[in-house]
Order: sequence, then structure tokens, then C-alpha cells
Amino acid sequence: MFIKILIGIAVIIIVLVIIVAARPSEYGVTRSVVIAAPPEAVFPHVNELKKWAVWNPWEKIDPAMKLTYDGPASGVGAS
Repeated sequence: MFIKILIGIAVIIIVLVIIVAARPSEYGVTRSVVIAAPPEAVFPHVNELKKWAVWNPWEKIDPAMKLTYDGPASGVGAS
């Protein structure tokens, strides 16, 4: 009886190992949202990093968060 239980556990472990090994090694998560506004109205809010505080959910969760800005105020090179 004990041997049958050990064999059953071993079979379950082998099946789980095979299932895990067959899964892809990488995965991705994609999220999207539809904004009911023209791109010209939205672009200034995402182009200038200092304006992100208005809509950034992390800013609301941690108001004591420190943000530092470098480079130009907006566009390429802003960080």
C-alpha cells in the first residue's frame, strides 16, 4: 500500500515537471485603455513628465514619493 502511494506521488510530480517544462519561458502582460479624446489633446499630458502627476495613480498612492527630472522639460531626452 505504501509503495502504491509513493508511486502515485512520483507520477504526479513527474506530470507536474513535464507540464512546467512545456510552458514558455517568457510571458508578457499587455494592458490598454481607450481615451475618448483626440491625440492632440492627450499628447501634451504624456509628453511633459511634470504633468504626469495629474493622472499618475502611483502619485496618489504615495504622495511622499520623490521625483527627479533631468534633461529637457519635454520631448526626446526628458527623464
